[in-house]
Amino acid sequence: MKFYFNVMTAIIIFLIATTAFAQPVQTDSLSLNQAIKMAITNQPLVQQAEEQIYAAEAKTKQQKTFYLPNVEGDVSYTRIGPIPSFAFGGSVLDLAPANNYDAHVIASQLLYDFGKRDALVELSKSFKLSSQDKVKLIQNNLAYQTARAFYTIIFLEKSIQVKDEQLNTLNKHIEIAMKKVQSGSATDFDVLTTKVRVAAVQNQKIDLENSLAKAKIYLKSLMGWPSGKELKLTGQFTVNSLNLNSEDLINEAFSKRPELKLAEDTEKSAVLNKQVISLEDKPMVNLIASYGLKNGFEPNLDVLRGNWAAGINAQIPIFNGNLKDAKLEEADANIKTSSIKILELRRNIKADVEQAVADINSGKAKIETAKLQVAQATEAVSRAQIQYQNGVITNLDLIDAETSLTEAELQYVQVLYNNVLNSYELDQALGNKTW
Repeated sequence: MKFYFNVMTAIIIFLIATTAFAQPVQTDSLSLNQAIKMAITNQPLVQQAEEQIYAAEAKTKQQKTFYLPNVEGDVSYTRIGPIPSFAFGGSVLDLAPANNYDAHVIASQLLYDFGKRDALVELSKSFKLSSQDKVKLIQNNLAYQTARAFYTIIFLEKSIQVKDEQLNTLNKHIEIAMKKVQSGSATDFDVLTTKVRVAAVQNQKIDLENSLAKAKIYLKSLMGWPSGKELKLTGQFTVNSLNLNSEDLINEAFSKRPELKLAEDTEKSAVLNKQVISLEDKPMVNLIASYGLKNGFEPNLDVLRGNWAAGINAQIPIFNGNLKDAKLEEADANIKTSSIKILELRRNIKADVEQAVADINSGKAKIETAKLQVAQATEAVSRAQIQYQNGVITNLDLIDAETSLTEAELQYVQVLYNNVLNSYELDQALGNKTW
């Protein structure tokens, strides 16, 4: 019995352990990709732009309905009087009934319109393409806003950590200085001076914490994150090696930037709109047919009888007060405006890429300088500590050396932060999709 109990216990423990290991590990930390996806999914601007795509699709469907027949029902009743009649052979003959009933089904079909409807369909399709590119533009802008806010939070958190370390070091100096004052080997000048520095660092930390709180509020707003829920991020300041051939990058940007694609869509729509206007004065030929029931036919005017009609209708514009010419002038102006907008965008894109490349090149040089400053400041602190222990320098001299190290560390973090932002600025200038 004991054997079976041990076996069952082992099996239960094994199943519990297997289930525990099979469950995915939950984490509260967000990566950059997760933050960007949340921003794109939850942002009302994206949802609004996507609805515009559906509206453009519906507009295209509306235009295509004109390719199909239009069928209508028409039912009428008319009471007339006096009834038209004439006398013949001593009697009165009615030419129409007093009560007139008419029920018809009328169908019309467009036969030929010289390409009017095709042009309208193509114009509505161009609106859908513009809406799609607008969604991409909004998504790209949201992605880069999220990335900037994400790394700003990481930068501020690291800066606060450096300030905490500096405060810990200064507080230790205060303890040492107070012990020396109590032993009579020093005055309280070192204590007061160090406390002043502590207050200054605390103020700097408060400013950083305030900036951090604002940055988190902004990122939460972008992602649709609950304001009361804690936000933890995971990420590092890493910069990938990039191809920095400006000419190649500029050509790449011309092919990817959503702003340029959107402007080109606008120009295409303007050209298509001009084509629609140019066809406004073309005839439209329709086939019309009807069938129904109606009374008023001889020899029995009150009997409902089937009747039909079929024919071809041509609508031929003759004169509209030169409205078409005025519309064409407006269309030409819109096309020219769109072309100028494209030229302006290409010039701005070229400048964006060149500036981003310049910032990255400058940032790489600053990284090496910042590393050297940290190494030199670290060495200076090590020497200052030995000199302080040997009584060569004062406590304040040591604090000055440690403060220089803190500033060098903050500068290094700042340089790394700027380099990450520079890399994203280049991605944005190129129109890269980074999520």
